[in-house]
Formats: sequence, structure tokens, C-alpha cells
Amino acid sequence: MLSFITVLFVMYWLPTLVAIVRRTPSALGVAAINFFLGWTVIGWIVALVLALAAYPAERVIIIEGRAREI
Repeated sequence: MLSFITVLFVMYWLPTLVAIVRRTPSALGVAAINFFLGWTVIGWIVALVLALAAYPAERVIIIEGRAREI
């Protein structure tokens, strides 16, 4: 019974955990949406989509010995 409750707890907070692990800039917003609207299926899906939203990775290009961020 305890493992079932643990699985439900982790599934409920999955969008927030994903946002934290991916170091998403909007992790606090994902956590707020998950806390207030996660009990609805639509709110949970919105939080998960925000957590998985693609953020461009920072690229560093070295031109003639100097580094430039793009």
C-alpha cells in the first residue's frame, strides 16, 4: 500500500521533478501550476509540457582564439 502511494506521489510531481532535473528557467512556474492545477488532467499535462519545453542550449564558438556566445 505504501509503495502505491509513493508511486502516485511521484507521478503527481513528475512535471516539477523533470523541470528541476532539466534546470528549466520556469521550474518555479511549473511547480506552481503542478501544485494548484495538477489534480486536473489538463493542468498536469500543461505543467509537463512546460517542463519538457525545448530551451536552446548555449553554444560557444571559438573564432581566431576568442570565444563568442551565441
